[in-house]
Amino acid sequence: MIINIMITKITIMEFYNREKELALMSLLDKSKPSFLVITGKRRVGKTELIKQFSRDRKALYLFVDSNKSIDILMDEFDRMLREELDLPDYINVKKPESFLRFITSYDRDIVIAIDEFQRFLKIYPSFITQLQRYWDMKADNCRVFLIVSGSSIGMIRKIFIEAQAPLFKRADNILTLRPFTVRETFDMLEGMGITDIQEKMNLYFLFGGTIYYYCLFEKYQCTGFLDALEKLVFSEFAPLKDEIRDILIEEFGKEHSTYYEIISAISQGKCSKSEISEMTHVSSNSLSPYFYDLADLLGIVEYRIPVTDSPKKSKRGRYFLKDNFFRFYGRFIYPALSQYMGGKYDPIMENVLQEWQSYTGKLFEDIIRELLTEEIVSEYPEIGSWWNRRGDEIDILAINHGKKKVLAVEIKNRELTINDVRNIINSTREKIKLIRGISGTDIKIGIAARKIEGRGSLEKEGILVWEIGDFL
Repeated sequence: MIINIMITKITIMEFYNREKELALMSLLDKSKPSFLVITGKRRVGKTELIKQFSRDRKALYLFVDSNKSIDILMDEFDRMLREELDLPDYINVKKPESFLRFITSYDRDIVIAIDEFQRFLKIYPSFITQLQRYWDMKADNCRVFLIVSGSSIGMIRKIFIEAQAPLFKRADNILTLRPFTVRETFDMLEGMGITDIQEKMNLYFLFGGTIYYYCLFEKYQCTGFLDALEKLVFSEFAPLKDEIRDILIEEFGKEHSTYYEIISAISQGKCSKSEISEMTHVSSNSLSPYFYDLADLLGIVEYRIPVTDSPKKSKRGRYFLKDNFFRFYGRFIYPALSQYMGGKYDPIMENVLQEWQSYTGKLFEDIIRELLTEEIVSEYPEIGSWWNRRGDEIDILAINHGKKKVLAVEIKNRELTINDVRNIINSTREKIKLIRGISGTDIKIGIAARKIEGRGSLEKEGILVWEIGDFL
């Protein structure tokens, strides 16, 4: 009984807040033949979404294993198709063309899902162009709902989205699954019985909005942040022990160690190309392909410039990890990998707890930036951060050029006294003087923190004040 209850909870959590996606899939299913592409980074829930949608339908789920040849893969597809549809012996679908000819002419209702579709680029590129040809010639009475999914975002773009892509405009819709927002994640945690805001933040700092990790949290009956660290990361049979290594090896093979180094460098605050080059010993000129893979294939790195800079001209760009667990792994585990793999978890765990407050400062900024953006984006169309070469920074700089309005907000991951706030505001005013292109605008200054003393007095002085409790 206990096991059944636990499994039920996981299932509900897996598909929390995916109603719009399921509604779109149901609509396309009613209008067969249909073709849907689902993309999004790893662990975001693509496969589980397909399985949930297929639960009450006749469906065939096919997985493209990059370690198999096209012949072995087609033998597997042929066997599964025969079992599901009870095909007579004279129908042969063991060749890519015969398989595609069959599914584009099948006249009975079925969902056919091909997961990690982009791997055909490595295994058998002709499969993609053959699908283009057969889908264009599909029978009028075809009743197939074809779903293809992939976690290599850049590869999916090359296959389906770019103007020269072989399957450009063939799909009826392209559905991008994103990690849960801060608010969605906190609501989910509330439903899981995690009510303390600090516990919610710590879990979000660790896992971000990646639903898979919260499924493990439930499956291993974790009671909170510390319990999750011990059970999911710092134990001999921890399910996430090899998570990052396995992903990098699968995607990048023998070169995975270089990606490890880059991820670790960014995790430790090395954000410019020159800083990353110095720490990884990879020349600046050679880093671009690695950044492309981490940003476009895995979807875990993003490139930011100051909000006031021109995207084409800026030379102040920085690289950031937008996957919290990759960031955690690169910061705490990779630098101590020998200890970690040797089972000496206590010193690493101790280091995590000692540095957690300082480590989560930027993560707290990310939370506030996301939540505050929801509130101010209608008033300030351009929202980002600002920095210069000498190290001055403003956490949030929001601009409305049309109305000549600017909002500068500093974020602190701690409780602030009224004197703390006054010092921060004075410093921010000095930094604003350094920003080009905003003179003559109405400039407002704000502060966001965990808790702020003297909030009423500060607001009377025209300072905008936000506490974490205002958002959640």
